[in-house]
Amino acid sequence: MGETVFSLSQKGWGKLHEASIAQSLLDIVIETASENKAKFVKSVKIDIGRLAAIENDALMFAFDALKEGTIAENARLYINDVPIVGRCNVCSFDSEYESFDFCCKNCGSYDVILISGEELNIKEIEVEDE
Repeated sequence: MGETVFSLSQKGWGKLHEASIAQSLLDIVIETASENKAKFVKSVKIDIGRLAAIENDALMFAFDALKEGTIAENARLYINDVPIVGRCNVCSFDSEYESFDFCCKNCGSYDVILISGEELNIKEIEVEDE
């Protein structure tokens, strides 16, 4: 007998990291909506930092697949992409970064702390309560 191997990526589940995040997100949304006696979840708005290592398309795919059969089955997921911003400890200048080169764009110092770009936050859950 031959061995059969199924690839999750062939079924769109190549990003299990995003699937587990989508499941956790959905669990929180459903629990919060239920605690507030909502009948349906209409939308969920989240912030994802560019350094959070999450692929937005994969997260949306997983969220859409996992929400079926729940009070969130018709919910839309809105993702706000949060830029990488660092503050220089030398001159207090805030800079936005596209790469991992965290050099102050004002004074050139590498003594920079990140103030955004790593977050994953639920900002809003819109529900129907009637």
